[in-house]
Amino acid sequence: MTRTVHVAVLWHMHQPSYRDPLDGTFVLPWVRLHALKDYWGMVHILAETPEVHVTFNLVPSLLDQIGAYVSGEAREAELRLGLAPADRLDDSEKVYLLRCAFMAHPENLIGRFPRFAELHALRGPRNDEASLRVVAPHFGPDAMRDLQVLSKVAWFDLEWQREDPALRALIAKGRGYTEDDKRLLAERERALLAAVIPAYRRAADEGRVELSASPYYHPILPLLCDSDVHREAHPGAYVPRRFRHPEDAADQISRAIDRHTAVFGRPPAGMWPSEGSVSEEAVTEMARAGLRWTASDEGVLERSIQRPLHRDSRGTAHPVDLLYRPWIRRTPAGPIAMLFRDRTLSDLIGFSYSGSDPEHAAHDLLERIRRIGETWVREGHGGDPVVPIILDGENAWEHFREGGRTFLRRLYAGLQQGPQLRAVTMSEAVAAAVPHELPRVFAGSWIHSDFSVWIGHADDRRAWDLLGAARDALSAAEKSGGVAPEAMERAREAFRAASGSDWCWWYGDDHSSENDFEFDRLFRRYLRAVYDALALPAPEALSETLITTRHLEVRQSRPAGEVTPVIDGEITSADEWAAAGLHRVPLTGAMHRGGQGVRAVRFGTDRRCLSVLVEPSTGVLRDLLGLAEVVVSFPGPESLRYRVRREDGRTVVTREAWTEMGWIAGATRALAAVGSVLELAIPRRELNPGPGQRLELRVLVVQGGTELERHPETGPIELGLEEVTGG
Repeated sequence: MTRTVHVAVLWHMHQPSYRDPLDGTFVLPWVRLHALKDYWGMVHILAETPEVHVTFNLVPSLLDQIGAYVSGEAREAELRLGLAPADRLDDSEKVYLLRCAFMAHPENLIGRFPRFAELHALRGPRNDEASLRVVAPHFGPDAMRDLQVLSKVAWFDLEWQREDPALRALIAKGRGYTEDDKRLLAERERALLAAVIPAYRRAADEGRVELSASPYYHPILPLLCDSDVHREAHPGAYVPRRFRHPEDAADQISRAIDRHTAVFGRPPAGMWPSEGSVSEEAVTEMARAGLRWTASDEGVLERSIQRPLHRDSRGTAHPVDLLYRPWIRRTPAGPIAMLFRDRTLSDLIGFSYSGSDPEHAAHDLLERIRRIGETWVREGHGGDPVVPIILDGENAWEHFREGGRTFLRRLYAGLQQGPQLRAVTMSEAVAAAVPHELPRVFAGSWIHSDFSVWIGHADDRRAWDLLGAARDALSAAEKSGGVAPEAMERAREAFRAASGSDWCWWYGDDHSSENDFEFDRLFRRYLRAVYDALALPAPEALSETLITTRHLEVRQSRPAGEVTPVIDGEITSADEWAAAGLHRVPLTGAMHRGGQGVRAVRFGTDRRCLSVLVEPSTGVLRDLLGLAEVVVSFPGPESLRYRVRREDGRTVVTREAWTEMGWIAGATRALAAVGSVLELAIPRRELNPGPGQRLELRVLVVQGGTELERHPETGPIELGLEEVTGG
């Protein structure tokens, strides 16, 4: 007797919401780059094996971001600088490009283009700002133009590179690119981005793929339902102040279904919950929304049925009739089918096969799948086995030769040609066998069958406390009815985005990247946007990083002597600010955020005043204050701030102190002048220094009540009033 092994592959397509909620910029380029390299190609390649059916899980917030790039709405520093005339790039812009343009796999992306590899070698291995400033003079306009072109071409899907005549010609040229070449490349980039979503809809309409969804902003549904659910896996665990809002989970699910339906013309039949995170309440909410299937990890199945799985020497999970079949959970809201991914097979693709010959890797995977069928038959089980393989559909391929396309072609061909193999969608998989009854759903995710990554560290719990406080403010505003409907919806949308899983993924000591601070800042900005929309003061905690596991150093030098400038908005002599302390804004971080209004802050004292100079990155400070105001802020128990703005051609300084009623203006004898720079002198008697006459200060750029920039970001400038003047 033979059985058909139904192989259900689900590719999960997701990126965090990179759009800053306050200024609208995209702080990181990964949606655009993965759309070029992975999203179109992953569905396009399936046309070669039409009998192979797979499922693509597309997160709605990702679809929104792709749409923003297609419409031209997306503003992103790397995209803008990639099109800037190479002979007009200033030193700061060159340094930024020298850092971000090489954020690609050195062999599989950079190494495919000899000129790109040559430029990489010229830059060298170090990407800190000081090192990049040293090498930047070696990159003239011709080298920068080649870098602008090749750092984008390298990310294009390989099949698109071969099929697009204009792109083929650019690649064949190799070097010596022109500004016209850059404009042509930008047009081809827009064409590929615009092809992504229609390609998925077309494949779904033809019945070759199933399209499923995740909750809108990729939140951990069980933790939205009840943060105490973490204790199901860890009864004695520390948890934040209880967050219990199952209505928020339902909202993220229903909005995802609506958005998916609007984009693809039909609602999704199923949902891959963010990070495979499930619980009794979360699964009930999915069933209530009309979804027919969901999925998680094999570890969640083990703990749900309280039976362990073990693997034989060939990697097959035993008992085979537990993992390799659909299950059904009959919730209070109705039944919903569940599949549980084979962790070993999924992780072989995601983490292991990239280091192997792709044809050998595909053969190995197919053999492992066949063995499952052989074991099923040998043990005499009825029906056909179902093998769920579920993993990230984008990040692994950068590490595969040829972007994983050889591996995928061999895998799909083997699935189509194998006499006992059938590649099916998730909906086809749950219909392929009689499901077993699932007695309960253990609360867990695909990582360790728990939620420790998102709530287990003290930094995670601080984030949840801040999320809960914002939720309380939102609830109070909803009950009061005093907020305009449009502002209320802006607050809700910012809160939904703040609920995403990606922010807490990077808190704690289990994951880290060079963009940790960008993720931390985005989370805090989304929460700040909630308060801004509700016209409420944001908690001071949102002004400081939540990261405690890594030291984020504030780059500042201390004053070397007294500073007594002429307050006229100009640096009148080389000696005027020579003794001042200096904070130079880190270039790459500010460029990521699309800001760069402020380049440096100088500070110092004499016996009468604290003096602050704010230096613009480009142009003159007077131009910046035509659009915004500069705020010098002194945090602490008795917070102060000095707002400097232009009114009717005059420079106006307002001193405000924080009280229970908010910021209250008071008298001040501070002086300010704005010209090429901003100079501000604050009488020391107006300040509230801490123990040892210590002061902490920051410089903010604020427009229309929205904070655009904050310097330093990772912590305040620290200054001792007595350390230079001696009292």
